[in-house]
Amino acid sequence: MNKVIVIVAVVVVLITAWVGFNPIGRFGFCRFGLLVYSAIPFPAVDLVIHTNGWPAIRGSKAHFVAFAEIEGLLKEGPDVLIIGTGYDNLVQVEEGILAMCAVQVLPLPTPQAVRRYNELRDEGKRVAAIIHSTC
Repeated sequence: MNKVIVIVAVVVVLITAWVGFNPIGRFGFCRFGLLVYSAIPFPAVDLVIHTNGWPAIRGSKAHFVAFAEIEGLLKEGPDVLIIGTGYDNLVQVEEGILAMCAVQVLPLPTPQAVRRYNELRDEGKRVAAIIHSTC
């Protein structure tokens, strides 16, 4: 019986630590090919984070973000839209997207994008994002 209690205690501590380092509604551990959002690991996929904080897997792993792809996010009424352009900054954003949007659009390399996302959420901003997890 004592072994069961010890195992349960260790599992609880590990889960608590994992969620502590990867908080709900925020990005946590992020490295090339792995994004952790709301304590959920997303290996080798790109993410769309809706204004309400819900994550979704991006439909394509494209190296281009067109206005048509962000239209739905803009209808959600974000204060800011962040586009993570990859670790090597290879994702291109459609020319003119910044001028077409009534909200602030921040194309940033992925490490900076996830940090900025967390900062803006901590400030109480409504933030939407498309984050490329690799190149």
